[in-house]
Amino acid sequence: MIETPRLDAERAPVVTVRPAVLERNARRVADHFDGELVGVTKGVGGDPRVARAMLEGGATAIADSRLANLRRLRETADVECECHLLRTPMRSEVENVVRDVDVSMQSEPSILRAIGAAASRRGVDHRVVLAVDVGDRREGIMPDDLESTLATVEAFGGVELVGIAAHVGSLNGVVPTAESAAEFVEIVERAEEAVGRPLPMRSGGSSNALSLCFAGDLPTEVSHLRVGEAILLGTDPATGEVLPGFETDAFVLSADVIECKSKPSTPDGTIRRDAFGESPTVEDRGPRERAIVALGRVDVAVEGLVPVRDGIDVLGASSDHTVLDVTDARETIRPGETITFGLEYGALARGFGSQYVATAYE
Repeated sequence: MIETPRLDAERAPVVTVRPAVLERNARRVADHFDGELVGVTKGVGGDPRVARAMLEGGATAIADSRLANLRRLRETADVECECHLLRTPMRSEVENVVRDVDVSMQSEPSILRAIGAAASRRGVDHRVVLAVDVGDRREGIMPDDLESTLATVEAFGGVELVGIAAHVGSLNGVVPTAESAAEFVEIVERAEEAVGRPLPMRSGGSSNALSLCFAGDLPTEVSHLRVGEAILLGTDPATGEVLPGFETDAFVLSADVIECKSKPSTPDGTIRRDAFGESPTVEDRGPRERAIVALGRVDVAVEGLVPVRDGIDVLGASSDHTVLDVTDARETIRPGETITFGLEYGALARGFGSQYVATAYE
């Protein structure tokens, strides 16, 4: 049964969620990884139904990069779990982090000092995981600065260091390897030696570490993985390929056709930049049947739409219109019909972040 969408709109673009698929994908990860699986919901705006499916599939906690998403989960009665914040918070958020989050990932000592002060005012110790930059050059301290940073962090009141985390792939596409995973373990062991105690959260990566896990190349010392895309879409972020045995249809997006006409495939007139500052190059294929759906770049990352029906190609989009070549579609497409798309990660994340896209569940 499909529930009422989150958006009160007539025939709005709709992302339909299949929680049972998400639960099965989460179970596949949990069955292969002998450690703590943390489900990541940032690709779906902290959706509680998605979080619950991850937990039912074997995740022990939920993580997100947005404090508002974690607060939303806190306020959902039937989602009971630890909540982890993946992104170092803004200074203006530290009070709320201490109040709403069980564990936060940190990389900046000045923010950690503020976190500790906020926690001390509440009479608690806030648990933190220190992020280390292992090559992707996004967040994290450099390994050479590990011991000095740890000495600083250990001096803060109100902060309890419980782990070390590494992440690659999201900014520069660095691929995790058995060698880099082994280096991460060495970094954790250095950290444990520096603080004089074991650190329970050896958080060795995200979905892109699963290929190592499945091949038996992920060190057993890695006790913690943060997994989003593999559960949500069944794919390996490093390659875009479907992970063995995973399902890829947990989400589909449906949009209405608002125009369908035969038109020349090339524009007529002087070409400069389009609405997004790009200069498109168009192949002349002669007259083609073109359909427009009520969906645009404001709503999704259009390049991440995958038409479910054979014979449909996405040609491009402006803010509110997406143009499709439907010449080779098996059946004639008419205005008022619905076109369904699979979603790559960028399209999924933007769709869930758009106020113009509804959500339904089946």
